[in-house]
Amino acid sequence: MLATPIEEILRAEPTRASPSARRATALLRSARPLAAPLTVSGLSERTRRLLARAADRSGRLVLAAPPGPFGGYAPQELRPGAAVAASLSTGDLSVGAVGTVAYRDGSKVFAFGHSLDGVGPRQLFLQDAYVFAVIGNPLGIPDLGAITYKLTSSGGHPLGSITNDTFSAIAGAVGPEPPSIPLRVTARPKAGGSGVELHSRLADERGLALGSGLAFVSPLAASTALDRLLGTVEPVTLSVCMRIRTRELRRPMGFCNPYFDGLAALTDIAAAAALVDGFEVAPLHVEGVAVGMAAKRGVTDDVLVSATAPRRARAGSRLPVRLVVQRRRGGRHSLTVHVPVPRDLRPGPTTVALAGNGLPGEEDELVVELVEGLSRGEESPARSAQAEPRTVEELADQIAALRRPLGVVARFRRRPPRVVLRSDEVRFDGRVRIRFRVLGPRH
Repeated sequence: MLATPIEEILRAEPTRASPSARRATALLRSARPLAAPLTVSGLSERTRRLLARAADRSGRLVLAAPPGPFGGYAPQELRPGAAVAASLSTGDLSVGAVGTVAYRDGSKVFAFGHSLDGVGPRQLFLQDAYVFAVIGNPLGIPDLGAITYKLTSSGGHPLGSITNDTFSAIAGAVGPEPPSIPLRVTARPKAGGSGVELHSRLADERGLALGSGLAFVSPLAASTALDRLLGTVEPVTLSVCMRIRTRELRRPMGFCNPYFDGLAALTDIAAAAALVDGFEVAPLHVEGVAVGMAAKRGVTDDVLVSATAPRRARAGSRLPVRLVVQRRRGGRHSLTVHVPVPRDLRPGPTTVALAGNGLPGEEDELVVELVEGLSRGEESPARSAQAEPRTVEELADQIAALRRPLGVVARFRRRPPRVVLRSDEVRFDGRVRIRFRVLGPRH
């Protein structure tokens, strides 16, 4: 297969080639296609494995590479033949596709000789990149991942903006950078001490209905920060807060939750970010996003063993329940919770179930969120079933609804569960039932 003709590449922008431009016929005869997989720099090893699962499921080739040579490198001039990146994010976590500059006319840059996504107007970072090596594959079958590609950093120094993404090339200009959203992620020990802080900027393409990459990058950054803090995958007790500052609201949108598992926290971070990326019905100027995590190694686990309670309780009253719990690798102890009995509950026998709600999240849930980020906006059935927020205030309410206290919950049949004991430090597991007779409310 030959390289893309320069005439096709220059159609990426309404400009004309210089009269001095000439075809490199010898180069065309020996040319092979160089595809542009998505390259990510700055991830921890465990995060790379999660991303690899999502990439395999989405059918998109994603490579993990170092951010550049040790000690860094100077900004490179984007002349024909130089490596160039179209980046979704830049900074400590960099995500982009790397190719080659095909032509330059003043500040205008034409690159790749193929599409990035082929979606037309873009607002991405135009960056230089460091090439470690060219990985050759003689088969050249992109559908099977058997391609020749450049192993590069995902981007280096922001030099301007990518403004167009056509089937034959991408185009941009050296100069002003695209609109962007600052992302700061911190992870620190609960007991105090040094932590980890990551800073990135995300290209904001929400004005083009292409999102900002926030739902993709923010969980990856949070996972990497947590891995760097702990250095292991051992059980962990977490407090996580996400804050999204906007010009439209005086207070940041967001949520704070305790967790006994990192995967559940990352899934909630991705869900909140996806709500922001998908909000299009009103102006929303995002000025910055911050994720703060406080971690303590290990989890204290109590399992519900049995429960006793009075045989009768009036509707609208509170039923005292004595729980016996077994601490894992410890002894038994008891505690008392008071369960609200619904006022409209019919008189007669009924059952209430009590259970712990601190179970760990599923890795597959996070992978699904990452697949959506790679797919640039395809919603999962669960999220699309939600009522779309019509105002910024409704958006803030949906994000705040991600706040879920942990502890022991009580559930009556056909009624939503209610937390009757909150606990940020002890994870409750197991399930017990209490049967009692409901008396009519006093009049």
